[in-house]
Amino acid sequence: ITERREQEALQRWEAEHDPLTGLLNRRGFERRLEEAFVEYHKTATPSALVLFDLDYFKPINDEGGHALGDEMLRRIAQVVAWEVRRSDHVARQGGDEFGVLLPSCTLNQASKIADSLRKAVSEISVTHQGKEYTVTLSIGVTAFDEDDHTIQDAMARADSASYEAKHNGRNAVIVRTPGRPDEQAVPD
Repeated sequence: ITERREQEALQRWEAEHDPLTGLLNRRGFERRLEEAFVEYHKTATPSALVLFDLDYFKPINDEGGHALGDEMLRRIAQVVAWEVRRSDHVARQGGDEFGVLLPSCTLNQASKIADSLRKAVSEISVTHQGKEYTVTLSIGVTAFDEDDHTIQDAMARADSASYEAKHNGRNAVIVRTPGRPDEQAVPD
């Protein structure tokens, strides 16, 4: 019975975690987003969402191979998990896309956390055949809003802000205030 319970617990963990980084996967992340979204609508406790993808990651895989790319992803996962609060949920959503759910966090606090992630990740490097590779982050930040009908509304806002950060030159944080189209960039 104990062995079966351990096996079931392992299967539950594997179903919601990325095997490469140990972070939550998309499924596990979205489950936690749903839980936080329900809590927000019950209690109005603010929660923020940070979505980012890696800038300049493709040359690492192309020139150094997937093993080098995997090493960079593992290092980024460690640094991001270290930089956030214990109550936060970090996920590798696939490829070079990541998300962080910041429960009980204001948009202002989330912006500061996102900028610390941006700075910390920019210091990571991997080396292959004497060439050093680094990445930066294009980050979108938003918060749940009373007008959000699903988590997809907040995710679309954060994703749009991340895309804008990449389009505007990369290595930036764009904060998308719910219900308002304006945004602010946190420059390098």
